[in-house]
Amino acid sequence: MNRTYLLPILFIVLLWACANPDIYPESYYSCSFNFNDSSQNHPRAAVYQEILDRNRKAGIVGAAMMIKDSDGVWIGASGKADIASGIDVAPCSPFLIASISKSFTAATIMALKDDGLLSLDDPVTEWVDSKIAEKLENVKGSTLRHLLNHTSGIPDYYTLQFELDRINREDNGWTQEEVLAYAFGKKATNAIGETYYYSNTNYLLLGMIIEKASGLSLQEAYEQKIFIPAGLSSAYYSTTRPIPPGTVKGYVDIYGNGQYVESEFLYRDELNTADGGIAINAYDLGLFFEKLLKGDIISEQSLAEMTAYEDLPSDWVDEDFGHFQNGLGLEHNRTPYGNSSGHTGGIDGFLTIAQYFPEHDATFILLVNSGSYENQQRLNIYRESLKAMFNE
Repeated sequence: MNRTYLLPILFIVLLWACANPDIYPESYYSCSFNFNDSSQNHPRAAVYQEILDRNRKAGIVGAAMMIKDSDGVWIGASGKADIASGIDVAPCSPFLIASISKSFTAATIMALKDDGLLSLDDPVTEWVDSKIAEKLENVKGSTLRHLLNHTSGIPDYYTLQFELDRINREDNGWTQEEVLAYAFGKKATNAIGETYYYSNTNYLLLGMIIEKASGLSLQEAYEQKIFIPAGLSSAYYSTTRPIPPGTVKGYVDIYGNGQYVESEFLYRDELNTADGGIAINAYDLGLFFEKLLKGDIISEQSLAEMTAYEDLPSDWVDEDFGHFQNGLGLEHNRTPYGNSSGHTGGIDGFLTIAQYFPEHDATFILLVNSGSYENQQRLNIYRESLKAMFNE
């Protein structure tokens, strides 16, 4: 969710309290693809695996990577899915993808638009309870489009108080409304439509709107509008059981000395809303972005609206991954090998990158279950893999 780690003393105390992790059998993490994976026959298989292994050993617990280049698809993995249980990450292992979930939420909104159930120009107040509008600045006057492109100015619920309350208990069992309350009474970041300002609250509200417009739970909406039509067999979302069996564990290195601790008690409370709760494997995540950006999930008109990219303010540009423009639930990136579209994400113990290069029909996916936002190894994998992908 694109933020900096908070490490108060209470954080450390709770880590010690979680020092006896559960042990699972190998079968708990068993997974498979529903197609014939020919990654070992890819001409650059050894190159990609070496990039992943070398950088993973330099400061990452585990990772899975999917690359589609001119020679086909390669999927690989390195490191541990569960340190205590001694289980390796498999290429088919599902990871939590954090804010990349926002792309799924945006695509679901567009699918509902295609069904005639809502419009991007609908006022947010048409879809949310008046009690919310009274307590949350900039809801009045914002449209669904403002939520999708982060120009609503609605304050982020990700506040210091949210962080403190989140780490005080392993699982608060928050509802969407209870999470939203952390933004109540906070000052708007900007006037509506004035500028881009990333706020998780925008997508929390979109999840609530999806449920009201569709008459489905968010889980059902994702499944019926995205997961099943796109053939994403590993994709998973649930508010009642947010972490599916077999999902790799997330880890944090709080002291910066390579000693990783399981972080579920930190990220579990972040999985009940539409801004970051989906689990999926690397192959299916790549398939989602490819199908979305080829127009196989939503209409041509809706895709054109999603990809009507606008320049970011300079202080929001991410030089590392080339993010210089933003669409509706999509990040547009400028790389040495052409432009790409996708998203990035991060919660305590997970870092994710997804980019699709339409000019080359190429895809890069990296899922990591450890590290901080400044993780150099993640950036190295990205840069080295793209160089190999495009034969430079």
